[in-house]
Amino acid sequence: MLDIEKIIETQRTYFAEQHPISINTRLNYLRLLKKTIKEYEALLLEGLALDLGKSSMESYITEVGLLYQHLSEMIWKLPTWAKDETVRTPLYLQPAKSYRRAVAYGNVLIIAPFNYPVLLAFDPLIGAIAGGNTALVGLSPSTPNVNKVIEQIIDTVFPSAYVDTYISTKETNENVLSYRFDKLFFTGSTKVGKIVMQAAAQYLTPVTLELGGKSPAIVTETASITTAAKRIAWGKWVNNGQTCVAPDYCLVHRSVVDAFITALVAAIEKMYGAQPKNSEDYGKIVDEKSWDRLRQLLNQDESFVIYGGDVTHQNRYMSPTLLLANTKDSLASMQEEIFGPILPIVVYDELAEAVSYVQQYERPLAFYPFTRDVKTLKVLMDKIIFGDATVNDTLLHMANSHLPFGGVGFSGMGSYHGKATFDTFTHSSSILKRTNIFDHSLMRAPYSRSKERIIRWFLK
Repeated sequence: MLDIEKIIETQRTYFAEQHPISINTRLNYLRLLKKTIKEYEALLLEGLALDLGKSSMESYITEVGLLYQHLSEMIWKLPTWAKDETVRTPLYLQPAKSYRRAVAYGNVLIIAPFNYPVLLAFDPLIGAIAGGNTALVGLSPSTPNVNKVIEQIIDTVFPSAYVDTYISTKETNENVLSYRFDKLFFTGSTKVGKIVMQAAAQYLTPVTLELGGKSPAIVTETASITTAAKRIAWGKWVNNGQTCVAPDYCLVHRSVVDAFITALVAAIEKMYGAQPKNSEDYGKIVDEKSWDRLRQLLNQDESFVIYGGDVTHQNRYMSPTLLLANTKDSLASMQEEIFGPILPIVVYDELAEAVSYVQQYERPLAFYPFTRDVKTLKVLMDKIIFGDATVNDTLLHMANSHLPFGGVGFSGMGSYHGKATFDTFTHSSSILKRTNIFDHSLMRAPYSRSKERIIRWFLK
């Protein structure tokens, strides 16, 4: 049995002895990590295929390739990002120097999910290492095959006192979260995110939560219907809908709903054929528990199914499925984040109706408005509060490392990607350094009218 307490104590000792870990040391480990991932790439792709049914192309596009890009950027930019940042010093504080310093938190806990097990384990780890921290990484028990490869990579690159892993079952997480860390980074469901935050509160530990929610797409009457259908189909059914920023449901203006459904079915069948179960590019539901939950949703919403709805226990298969409803209908699929290949299409008549429909749910992690009308877009972007958005497409905001990625409210707190990843795993210490050459007593007692006049001249 894994001795979590011993791992944590070993990492605390390592950090205390090694802090501050030099920039060169961090860079060397990041370079070695990239080199080792490349050596294990084929095994990672094989593990993703076994656990999630992902094709090698999809795995490279959505996980491994992005990981290489993020590592390359961090290796290139870290020396600049880690430098002290000089800021202005007001005249009344002169002579002095003011600057900000990025300081490691210390011992970091990262809990990764099952849906993108490679990217979402290593991506925050890159930030933790770049920031000068140690890290304990929790891997989902739902992806055993790819976990073995991830563990081999981490064991090859890092001493266990620096980075270690564990399998994050419910029981193990309860144990791990009872210990004190200096930073928590969690990716997963809102339900578990609340548990993580409660654990963090005990020690006032800073926390980043990358959660989920019901991310809407809105297709207005001015949208390019064929293009919107292709892009929504890809965003929804990549990784079999098991993406935290996948379009969870789609609001479509009544005047274009028939054309949209026709185009959407065509887009699905172009990607996966008329029988997706035979497609090498169509993934599978990750485990029995998830498959059974989705099957129950589908059973409850059976009367709303207009396309798909095929379910077989073998390989945990569920076909791309479309539901059609009005804003007044009550669907089981609209009571929780779907996180699977079911897409409710909800018909609306007025833009205000669509906005109101979105607003009845917690603030989403992502938002996808499709429109060619500038005024309509402004209304949607102004009225709906969301984590991040891609306009006239889906998911792509996540691929731009210059855009911090994160949720708001029930969809998360904090952000990462690019420099935001480095910032997330460091504390920005503000420092003012005075000189001993000149000393003035304006701010010290005894006070006088002349001192007051001078102070009032500066502070106005």
